[in-house]
Amino acid sequence: MPPPSKNSLGTLGLTIFTIVSLLLGAYYRLPLLGERPMHTDEAILAIKSAEFQNTGHFQYDPKDYHGPGLHHLTRVWSKLAGWGDSSTWTEAQLRTVPVICGLLLLLTTLLLRDALGRLGTGLAMLLMSIAPMMVYYSRYFIMEVPLVLFITLTIAAIWRWAQSGSRWWLVLAGFALGMQHATKETFAINVIAAAVGFGVAKLIIGDFSPRKTSFSLGSSRNHATRPWLWVLIISLVTSIAIYSGFFKDWQAVKDSATTYLNYLERSGGSGHEKPWHYYLTLIFWRKDGLVWTEAMIGGLGIAGMLYAFMGNHMKNPARQAFLVFLSVYTLVLFVIYSFLAYKTPWSILSAQHAFTLLAGVGAAAILEALPGKITRLAFKIAFGLGLYHLIAQTSLAIHLYAADSRNPYVYSHTSSNLLRLLPQVRELQKIAPDGSFDLLVINRDAGWPLPWYWRDIKSVRYVTTIPETIDARVIIAELDMQPALEAKFGDKTYIMQGPFGLRPGVMLNLWVEKTLSDRLTLRKEQQAPAP
Repeated sequence: MPPPSKNSLGTLGLTIFTIVSLLLGAYYRLPLLGERPMHTDEAILAIKSAEFQNTGHFQYDPKDYHGPGLHHLTRVWSKLAGWGDSSTWTEAQLRTVPVICGLLLLLTTLLLRDALGRLGTGLAMLLMSIAPMMVYYSRYFIMEVPLVLFITLTIAAIWRWAQSGSRWWLVLAGFALGMQHATKETFAINVIAAAVGFGVAKLIIGDFSPRKTSFSLGSSRNHATRPWLWVLIISLVTSIAIYSGFFKDWQAVKDSATTYLNYLERSGGSGHEKPWHYYLTLIFWRKDGLVWTEAMIGGLGIAGMLYAFMGNHMKNPARQAFLVFLSVYTLVLFVIYSFLAYKTPWSILSAQHAFTLLAGVGAAAILEALPGKITRLAFKIAFGLGLYHLIAQTSLAIHLYAADSRNPYVYSHTSSNLLRLLPQVRELQKIAPDGSFDLLVINRDAGWPLPWYWRDIKSVRYVTTIPETIDARVIIAELDMQPALEAKFGDKTYIMQGPFGLRPGVMLNLWVEKTLSDRLTLRKEQQAPAP
């Protein structure tokens, strides 16, 4: 397969690809961010961000919830965007943080334009802008998209250093690597995969640099001594600064290292066990009522890998070294994540992103290799139809099936049915005599994400088991708790409503003390229009 022509896409063409990709990326990421109910993970992270905003201190939990990176990003953006008091923050505001990271991730691809080729870069950005998995989690207030952004910045900065020798790229790489660790502990898997990819590329191809100087430990480029040492020191300083709250909380720094003992235990599954091929089904084929597939990205990604190893790179061995690195890195990520029993759909996002970069390379290589205008036109039409298919899935994923378990990117998600419960509780809060509204939530998972929605209600209590004494005027509890709960009502009378879905397999009932329920009924009758 001949190499793509260097002149296959000019600066103007790449600029057009960039603008179109950004517009598409924004179009599918920004609208109706508050439409989907908060996932439990989003709600917990939102509460932690609000606490960090209010206190200036991040309480790191080495057993769960990950590092402070996302919360620092949220704090910075909240100030720039003028969100105001954290008690007024909305789901849509919080989700703009991963949206911005997703759009920056698109732009970061430009740093790899000479490694992927300009046409490959443009096509990869186009695919990334509308890929269902990437778009869906760019609208999710969790760590994954910021993590992928910092991973890509690290790789791209090291590549740019290899091409230019500028120390500033090493500074950026070190900062991005430190932010990886500060964002999510699983960055270690990407470091391992990158080290394997680098070793294989170095062994079978050689130099990553366009010059004769080798890119290896202890090398010197433009008098920059030991480049890896620069990256390591800056990454350590960055990570320590973020975890310690800028050198105030040293216990968090210690916990950020010892946390990996907990992750070794969790790798066994911890209730999230999936078969080894689970992530492959997310990319290539998954059917649950509907068929979901990013097989075009997967197929073109494989073509990109084949081009990396078998293409004609005689004029640019450094580029081949990078493409071999990217191919091996992607494969190792899939192997490691597939080997681990613990699986959640967003965990594979960094591998899916790397696959998308290779898909751009593969599409460009195929297009350049096809003989004649007719075959190229046929490929362009097929590629366009593939884009349309991805867009159709993305539209379903982020709107109609945004919280539907038939969507493969939805995982243990809050039911849209829960949104029926929220206004009812607010109505009860309004009509209760001053100081008499109290709410008891009984749920094995402490009611999440309800603590986010009712964070302003001071008289709400969350418990995981039925208390000995029931004295709340409003009670929310799981469906199967009804007999044991009602046995504790004594001489009090409650009116039950429901059920309301919390998440798949978890239903809630609402019990309202009769006097309060009667007040609500009377108010509704008074507000009803006259016949």
